[in-house]
Amino acid sequence: MARLIRSLRQWPPLQLQQKYHCCSRILTESTKPLSHCFSFAISTSSRGNAHHRPRGIRLSNVQESETGDDSESDVRKSRNQKKREARIAVRWGMELASFSTPQIKRILRAASLERDVLDALMLVKRLGPDVREGKRRQFNYIGKLLREAEPELMEALIQATKVGDQKTLQALAGSMTQIVEEEEDDDDDPFEFTSQEFVNIANRWFDGLISKDIEITNEVFSVSTVDFDRQELRKLVRRVQTSQEQNWNSSEEDRAKTDAAVKSAEKSLTRFLGTLANTRAF
Repeated sequence: MARLIRSLRQWPPLQLQQKYHCCSRILTESTKPLSHCFSFAISTSSRGNAHHRPRGIRLSNVQESETGDDSESDVRKSRNQKKREARIAVRWGMELASFSTPQIKRILRAASLERDVLDALMLVKRLGPDVREGKRRQFNYIGKLLREAEPELMEALIQATKVGDQKTLQALAGSMTQIVEEEEDDDDDPFEFTSQEFVNIANRWFDGLISKDIEITNEVFSVSTVDFDRQELRKLVRRVQTSQEQNWNSSEEDRAKTDAAVKSAEKSLTRFLGTLANTRAF
């Protein structure tokens, strides 16, 4: 070491300065790879850590996505199930409307359905073949009312009624004798399935139509919330008016016959108006 210092002192000042710069450059260049390696290691480590952390986050997102997909799948299944049930209920309504009134009542009693169902079915049975859109809306409404029914019971009742399987109907609906007696009693009351509010409306309409009150006649025929067979309504009104006129002009011998005709005509018109008054609220 002493020899090195001694030799350096013997060098001229200019050569000493050049040697100093040379050594500094060599030292600087020699440290660069180390610095670069160190920073590269840090960068690589950072990238590795950064790459490692999101991996856990992405796993959580995948789990959430899978949960969300399951939830959406359940929603789609639920919607599809509701659509199938709605279509089945509409089909029930169409099949019920093809039966006679006693058959419809028998099925509705056995299925413990509300009276609104009979009202709606009686109305759709009165709609003419040209009232297609009105029938479609009415059957959709009937379908909503029938969704509360027990599917297996409804299918069994409808099928048994189609083929006339009285034994099955007896088992499902109870004693046939009791059913017939109830149906005969019900025929005396045209408002069996109508609330008192609609009874009052139907009675007012009945009196106005028979007396040819223009204001009430326009009110009835201008009902737009329900598509009903206006030609059928005119026919029922004329039938009542004709039977009443015949009854007034009949002899004592024919009075019983004409009285029965008046009662039958009035009952038919009253049922039609009661159903119309009840259904127009929906």
